[in-house]
This record gives sequence, structure tokens and C-alpha cells, in this order.
Amino acid sequence: VLRSVILQVLKDEVRDRILLAAEDSFYNKDYRNTKLSEIAELAECPTSLIYTYFKNKSELFNAIVASIYNDFFKALDEEESIEGDMLERLKKSGEGYLKQLLKNHRKLVILIDKSIGSDYEEAKEKMVSRLQKHIEDGMARFSKQKYDPMLSRILASNYTEGLLEIARNYKSYEWAKNILALMNQCYYLGVQSL
Repeated sequence: VLRSVILQVLKDEVRDRILLAAEDSFYNKDYRNTKLSEIAELAECPTSLIYTYFKNKSELFNAIVASIYNDFFKALDEEESIEGDMLERLKKSGEGYLKQLLKNHRKLVILIDKSIGSDYEEAKEKMVSRLQKHIEDGMARFSKQKYDPMLSRILASNYTEGLLEIARNYKSYEWAKNILALMNQCYYLGVQSL
């Protein structure tokens, strides 16, 4: 039993080293320009060992970004299920996720800026489209006036780009949290003014 526990710990440690090395490689280069041999070198393991844990580079990339991508959509779904005004709903559900997203700022940058050629190369467009629907639903819920869908598209695109700018220029968690709070205040109060 002790032997199997030790082996599992070693397997987990190697897998974690591979994931950290892959995150560094994808962040510093991108999906297309990262080679598994470079990841193996950073992880201090043979390239063949990567295949023990991941079928290919695509599966390894997905292991790094999938949770960020999926959680984005879950947060919107959760926020939409809560009653209250937009800022209140954000504080009850979405704010925690957004703070977690900022803790994983490198993965967000990888997902959006470094994913060309991967299964996630359309991630930004899908995220903007889903956020656009979220905004349109919010406007319909809280405003009597009907607006051109281009407005919600612009707001969704700008908000997504704002999150990315925070992630790209990340200085510290406190800095990112403060900038995010200000951005959310401007965003939500602006939308509520409609």
C-alpha cells in the first residue's frame, strides 16, 4: 500500500511539472510554436513521458485552459439565475469567479492570445458572444427601452478586452482586484444608466 501511495505521489509530481512547464511554454510562445520537446526539457523529463499523461499537445493545452474557459460560462449562468440588480448579482456570484480568473491570469492570456491552432482558437469570440447575450438579457430585464444589438456587442467586446488587459498587465493580485472592481463599477453603472 505504501509503495502505491509513493508511486501515485511521484506520478502526480511529474504531471504537475509537465503542466507547469507547458503553461510557461504556451505563455511565452503560443500553442503553434511550442514543441513537446521544449516542454519536456523544462519539466526535466523525457518527451515520451509526456505521452504517459497526455495523448498529444492538444490534450495538454486543453488541460491548462479548459477550466478557465468552462468557468467563464458557468459564472454567467450562475449570475443570471440570481435576483437583484446587475451589480448586486455580480457581487453574489460573478465577482468570486472573476477574482479567481485573475489569479489564473496567465491561463487567461494563453486561452485568448496564445491559442491559434488549438481547439480553443475561437474562445474569445465565443466568450464575447455569450457575454453579449448576457448583457442583452440584462438590458431586457432592467430597461424598458430596446437597444440595437450592436451596443451589447460593443459592451461585451470591451468588457472581455478589459479583463484581458488586466491579465496581460498583471502586477499583483491586489492591483488586479482593485482595477477589476473599478472596471465593474464603471461597466455596471454605465449599463444600468440605460
